[in-house]
Amino acid sequence: MMEDVFGRRDSEVSPNFIRAMVLGFFFSGLLLMVNHEMWCDEMQAWLIAKDSHSMVELFRNLRYEGHPGLWHLGLYLLSRLSSQPLVMQMFHLLLATGTVYIFTKFSPFTRLHKVLFIFGYFPFFEYAVISRNYSMGILLIFSFCAMFQAPLTRRYILLSGILFLLCQTSVYGLIIAFMLGLMLMFDISLRYDLQHNLLRFRYQLAISLAIFLTGITVAVVQIIPPADSGFALGWNFAVDMPHMLNVFATVWRSYVPIPDLKYNFWGTNIITNSYLSSLLSISLLVFSVLLFVRQPAVLFLYCLGTLGLLSFTYVKYFGSIRHHGHLYVLLITCLWLSFYYPDRELKSRFISKISDFCEKNRDKFIIAIFSVHLVAGGMAYVSDLLYPFSGSREIAQYIKDNKMENMLMVGDEDDAASAVSGYLDRKIFYLSNNRFGSFVILDRSRQPVNPEEVIKKVREIMKRQETEILLILNYKLNIPEITLAPIKKIDNSIVPTENYYIYLLDSKKFK
Repeated sequence: MMEDVFGRRDSEVSPNFIRAMVLGFFFSGLLLMVNHEMWCDEMQAWLIAKDSHSMVELFRNLRYEGHPGLWHLGLYLLSRLSSQPLVMQMFHLLLATGTVYIFTKFSPFTRLHKVLFIFGYFPFFEYAVISRNYSMGILLIFSFCAMFQAPLTRRYILLSGILFLLCQTSVYGLIIAFMLGLMLMFDISLRYDLQHNLLRFRYQLAISLAIFLTGITVAVVQIIPPADSGFALGWNFAVDMPHMLNVFATVWRSYVPIPDLKYNFWGTNIITNSYLSSLLSISLLVFSVLLFVRQPAVLFLYCLGTLGLLSFTYVKYFGSIRHHGHLYVLLITCLWLSFYYPDRELKSRFISKISDFCEKNRDKFIIAIFSVHLVAGGMAYVSDLLYPFSGSREIAQYIKDNKMENMLMVGDEDDAASAVSGYLDRKIFYLSNNRFGSFVILDRSRQPVNPEEVIKKVREIMKRQETEILLILNYKLNIPEITLAPIKKIDNSIVPTENYYIYLLDSKKFK
């Protein structure tokens, strides 16, 4: 037995415990996954991969996405085997289960910590059930932590390889990979034993640096938007206090993600006041800094990584809970890596005393945070079982059951309609940019359409086609001079923008 800063644990993790955690996570996730209705963001990646006829076309279609393409490349290969999006869901669940395996087997946390964390909100719901590129990034971050113990002679090349892949997962993976790389450089500057042997390891270090910088370059080239991009435009460098408070509040919302008590809970928080959330965020940040202050490399990573994520949120893209969750992942990464570093003496007696207090309450802090995530994960799990996450799958099934899948389909808004397109495995005419398609192209030709324009454009299509049209909307048409009743509606989706109203329009009657 050995004692670590988190309490007592076995020097070797029990295979039975690992097996129980992995299987329990996988089958619990599988139960929810088969009941989970995918929304447009999940379908977007799948449709891009499926409908790209070559890898060159795949990366051309990714120009507007704002993320590197490792996730999409994996989906592209899977879509050659099957056109059903269930394949993506299974792949995503396997990635999440791999993360659980690595965390259970290699992390220095106690068994209680591991159980609480694994079935918490982000590992169990956000990055397991909802199929996005972020799960791949979490797997690589935890792989980095696990590999951090490797012998010095091969550690840096392996770590830089992991960082290369991490850069290709998402813009948030790129930010964290960059910070982890800087931490390694900072760590080398503090390692007197390594500095005396730099010549001995110079080739390994040079290769590692080359791999790391190449990974950053490849990722940045992919995420630079084209000139006609219509997504996340501009940069915000102005001092905006309300916006700043909302950005600070994301720390609280990621560390303590208790959602509001309503069925469309996703992305909400039980504390809605930005001033209070910001104050609580600052308290959590200060406690964490004092927790890591005796370990300069970990403190460097935590401060710089948190600043990097918050800065991106402020100046470029505010995002949602799935994006803010990377703040929480960074905290877990720092707690994990802190196990590998000895404490250093502090010159300031005052800071030392406060740090001692935080250190004594470390275990309580971890259990409190992980317990909150366990509750949040349970709430999300049950809500997704009870309510449709998106109405897209039910609408697609209704269309199939009524033998309407071969009709001319027109959709607005295109992102909501694209989720239906994914389940139907066919293209829809999108009114926002007047084209047939499956995935959404986020360029500047994409313009919102008001209900009057919808009717006008549908009439124009009918004049040319002289056929029935199935109109797929995520809002109800309310036009005084026209009486239209939806043939099917879904208005209880967890994602409110993916409630649906379906209208059947006959060219002979609809004029």
